[in-house]
Amino acid sequence: MEREGHIRIVGWLWVIRGLLLVIAAVITFVACFVGGMFSGTILETFLTPLIGLAVGFMLFLFALPSLAAGMGLLDGKSWARVLAMVLGVFAFLDFPLGTALCVYTFWTLWGKEADDHFEGRRVAYYDRY
Repeated sequence: MEREGHIRIVGWLWVIRGLLLVIAAVITFVACFVGGMFSGTILETFLTPLIGLAVGFMLFLFALPSLAAGMGLLDGKSWARVLAMVLGVFAFLDFPLGTALCVYTFWTLWGKEADDHFEGRRVAYYDRY
């Protein structure tokens, strides 16, 4: 597979990671809201949805850079390459899927072929051989 294909795959993986974080944010808020409704006390009825909102909002904020990096990589933006590598360092701690995403991101976005891709110097297929 060509480097461009790997870059597209990495972009889609970062988009999927961001979407999964958004889904987790929504599920957290809904679960805390519903749990607060059935808690039985006035304090817990109002406090639990607020905690769910805060945690869901934090998860949503963590999803935004992943979505931005993925969409930027799919559009061929050079800033997305740097953002994906920085996010890959943090994803390394999320064993095992985050570690795999980190390794694949660095393997794909590091090197001369990736430099050529993001600087617009794409080599024609017949010029490589």
